[in-house]
Formats: sequence, C-alpha cells, structure tokens
Amino acid sequence: MSNQTLRKPAFQWDELPAWLFMVVIFAMTWEVVSRYFFLAPTSWANELSLYVCAIAYVYAGVFVMRRDAHLRVTVLYDLAPRRLRRALDVVQCLMTLCFCLIVAGFGAREAWVALINGERFGTVWNAPIPMTLKPLIVICALVMAVMSVINLYRRWHQQERDS
Repeated sequence: MSNQTLRKPAFQWDELPAWLFMVVIFAMTWEVVSRYFFLAPTSWANELSLYVCAIAYVYAGVFVMRRDAHLRVTVLYDLAPRRLRRALDVVQCLMTLCFCLIVAGFGAREAWVALINGERFGTVWNAPIPMTLKPLIVICALVMAVMSVINLYRRWHQQERDS
C-alpha cells in the first residue's frame, strides 16, 4: 500500500466549522484595534463572533456524532459482558434519539416562523442570526438522531467482528 492512500486529505468539509473560529479571531482583533487604537469601535464584530461561534457550536454535535466520539465513561462499559454492552448501547441511542427528536420537534415551528418572517437579531448590525440558526439547530438535531442509529448499528457490528 502506498503512502498516498494512508494520508489524510488536507481539507475535509466536516472540519469547516472549526475554521470558522479564525473568522472570530479576525473580527475580535479588528474590534480591539479599531476600538483602542482608532477610537472607532465596530457595530458588527461582537455579533459576528456570536453568530459564527453559534454555528460552530451547533455543528459540533454533528461533527462528534459522526465520529462516534462523544465523551463517555467507559470503565464499566468495557468490563461489561457483550449483552449488557448492547443494552447500554440501545439505552444511549434511545436517550439521544429522544433528546434530538424533542429539540427538532419543538424547534421546527419556531425555526419555520423565523425563516419565513426573516427574523433578525434586532441590534445595530441586525444580522439574520435567528433566521439561520433556528433552522440549523433543527437540521443538526435531526442529523444527530440519524447518526445515533447509524452509530448503534456500527457498534453492534463491530462487537460481532471483535468476538
């Protein structure tokens, strides 16, 4: 096998939200320079930071769920027999499904209203933060619900191969 097939690609789309923090660094640096050196604070830097960080935070759930890398205390899980591990996997999947579907279900109406009405933040810059973040929360919750089932399927088949 060549070295080329083992290398990770330089850019992966699912890592894009992590790069959004570079936008925040730029905006905050610009804010500090303009405020303290030019005595002309911006009206957009704080909201832009809030907006970009919110996108990254919401997407972080999908990012971690895709890799099945949520924080877990695995000491007892690793010691448990296979049948108990499967039961724990099902409980984890059901709890994740419940949470994600509740968030999506209760957030869908509010997200739709925000999207249709073009809801904005209501400040000087008046960014479309609610109009885009509310639907993003619903979409990410639904994707996380699907990924939860996929992760359960993968874990079960991995356990079968390992035993």
